Amino acid sequence: MQSLDYIRSLYDYNAWANGHVLDAASKLSDADLCEELGASFGSVRGNIVHVLWAQGVWLSRFRGEGMPTQLGDEATLYDINTAYAASHDALTGYVGSLTEAGLATELTYRDTRGIDFAPPLWQPLLHMVNHGTHHRAECAMLLTSLGAPPRQLDFIFFELERAGAPERLT
Repeated sequence: MQSLDYIRSLYDYNAWANGHVLDAASKLSDADLCEELGASFGSVRGNIVHVLWAQGVWLSRFRGEGMPTQLGDEATLYDINTAYAASHDALTGYVGSLTEAGLATELTYRDTRGIDFAPPLWQPLLHMVNHGTHHRAECAMLLTSLGAPPRQLDFIFFELERAGAPERLT
């Protein structure tokens, strides 16, 4: 398997895991969804909106585009789900267009603090998924405390499910 296959697998996993967090979040009331519980972005909603925005930021950097807009406080869970679907489609299209050789090319970008960076493309590609994993873990903790735990989010469960493992294993 080539490096690009691993990255594409991680992007498929990212969409799968985000979907499970969103499914669990859909079981919450609006009040619970927005309850400030002390995670990085305060609430389940705050964390899932942050992950969505971060995916958009990285995609814009990958494509050499301007910064995306963030969903406002008025966005409903339906709006958030719709935006995630579009984000995942765009990211899948982008990683689908890459070549193995392209992974080593330099990605020049300026971060949100105004600092310039130029890592090889494969590093921020992996970072974006890893960043989402961090905030999904926070969401899982918050969702569990609110009585709506998500299903297993580990990568191995994604691969087992994709391979057709029995439900009791996933």
